[in-house]
Amino acid sequence: MAGGMVGVLAGQGPARAGDLEALRQADVEAVKLRALVNPAASLAAYRDAGCRRFLVQLLSPRPGMAPTDPRSFVNEFAPAVGEFLRAGVTDFEVHDAPNAAGRGFGVSWDSPPAFSDWFLAVAEGLRAEFGPPLRVGFPGLAPAGPLPPDVAPVVADDVFLAGCGEGLAAADFVCCHVYWTSLDEMRDFHGALRFLRVYMERPEARRKPLVISEFANVDPASPWVVKGDQYAEFYFLCSQYDRLAGAYAFLLRSPDPAYASMAWVADDGTVTPLPARVAQRRRMPHPSRLRLAWPTVTRNYTQAYGDRQQVYYDASYDPTYNTHWLHGGHEGVDLQAAEGSLVRACQAGRVTHGPPGTAYGSYVRVESQVPEVGTVTLLYGHLQTITVSNGAQVEQGEVLGLAGRTGSASGPHLHLGMKIAGVTLRPTSHYVNARPYLDPVRGSPREQYGRTVVLLPPGADNEWARAAVAATWDRFRFTIGGSADDAGIGDLDFRRVVAVNPAGWGGDLETFFATYYAGVIYTPVEAASPADLTTALTALPAAPPPPPQPPRRGLPRVQYARTVVLLPPGADQPWAQAVVEATWNRHRFTIGGSADDAGIGDLDVRRVIAVNPPWWNGDLQAFFERYYPGVVYVPLTVGTPGHLREKLSE
Repeated sequence: MAGGMVGVLAGQGPARAGDLEALRQADVEAVKLRALVNPAASLAAYRDAGCRRFLVQLLSPRPGMAPTDPRSFVNEFAPAVGEFLRAGVTDFEVHDAPNAAGRGFGVSWDSPPAFSDWFLAVAEGLRAEFGPPLRVGFPGLAPAGPLPPDVAPVVADDVFLAGCGEGLAAADFVCCHVYWTSLDEMRDFHGALRFLRVYMERPEARRKPLVISEFANVDPASPWVVKGDQYAEFYFLCSQYDRLAGAYAFLLRSPDPAYASMAWVADDGTVTPLPARVAQRRRMPHPSRLRLAWPTVTRNYTQAYGDRQQVYYDASYDPTYNTHWLHGGHEGVDLQAAEGSLVRACQAGRVTHGPPGTAYGSYVRVESQVPEVGTVTLLYGHLQTITVSNGAQVEQGEVLGLAGRTGSASGPHLHLGMKIAGVTLRPTSHYVNARPYLDPVRGSPREQYGRTVVLLPPGADNEWARAAVAATWDRFRFTIGGSADDAGIGDLDFRRVVAVNPAGWGGDLETFFATYYAGVIYTPVEAASPADLTTALTALPAAPPPPPQPPRRGLPRVQYARTVVLLPPGADQPWAQAVVEATWNRHRFTIGGSADDAGIGDLDVRRVIAVNPPWWNGDLQAFFERYYPGVVYVPLTVGTPGHLREKLSE
């Protein structure tokens, strides 16, 4: 989630008008569905409502009713899994609460290791049946503490996890459930926040994404507005943890009166006040508004935000008030820094020396005024030496001191904490995660490459796009698009825009690029007809030299949603023509053959429709997750260009 998704569990059956209205009101980004209960055909409606990621749960009553072997479980769900995969869903949670009575414990398995073996067999069966990009999730367990109706754990969740090591290790991601009955319980280290140490600290799951596949205030007497405010705060808390890939509230709609107090939408379609309160949740500043220069010589994290919950809870004890002030784990990020190495200011601002005797050792704070964000305070901890005076004004990149191990530190490193005025987060004493602002710009290229985009003007129909494909695809595989912003993005030394009939934009296109996308090599091409365009592009040189000393650039002028249809190696001109015929006149999707080109862009919504991923001779989804995190990956497997045309037309 420092990048994860805000989600909710869908109601039974197809999407209804009230469901979609609640999603729009709440500004929800993700939906959890249940195979055999929610049809894949509803995905289009959810996407139109703004949802861009989906989790599908494979939940069956059979394991709790009669012994159910893994093969029959896979067979039961295989048709639905195939439909969801074809619709672009990749993540599947296998079953639910296997430590609870009625969900299979004592019937299909009688111990945690027995369930682990069952889960392994199901995962292997699904992977053998479907292969990548399918991803298998270990199911959420019934936790200790308050629970929804009709859920009764037989084995405690932490004990159950300890016996499922092999299953956890084999999962692609791990799910968990979180419930509470009051605000204090939601914020409490021993209450709802217990999931952080039980799941995030589990050795077999430590490197895997964690998904809160179900959370709720289960107190039926709690008013909608109170629940909505709590959900808004919980979503914001979850957004700080790097490994949290999503949090799904329980639940959108249910015909069961026992769950009426938790449903966002009444069964008659009336939307409760809860979604509107969720929409008022705090949001972190967009990374384009807050750029932090890397403060240490070596660019490497040694401890993430939120790690080691028990250690920091114990260390934060205040005997004066008999309380612990850290409930959410490590309140900053630790960066590798050799003893005595330079520590520089991430932002310009005013320096304040910290008082002696704290866990941070020798430290300074730098307070900065950031346009459109407000007051940002960064804490630089465990310094060996401070080299700036108290109250000094420093510039970004100016040396603040030398790294060390003063205070509570097991070795030399830099602890970097961040606060933003007006942003509150009780469990971590209002410190928020700085990592999204230190990491490279989203969509930065994994390596430098030369990019050429053939930019067609408004009004150029698919005949013009076909002409561009005919002239360039088999020779150069140039990216072809109809968005001037899409043509300009990318932090690259070489960006060329071949602007076809630029007067068609109704303005000075060259000035547009010079203003918003400095460094673009602007190449206008005039053509009276698609045939003339083919001739002109055929004569185009492959690559002029890049400009000298290019600046950092290619950040989007505004946020927009980007969709690239990515064709694999070996897909020749007929494949590209099929994309043009299916999509150009309706959507003007960008068409390309470079996975890097598909992934670039500092954008909230980057969708890649990946045609025939196995043709890349590697795990294409893993490529995007590693090099271009945040991409909405939609695989599409087809046999011929004609089949591709049909699928894209759908």
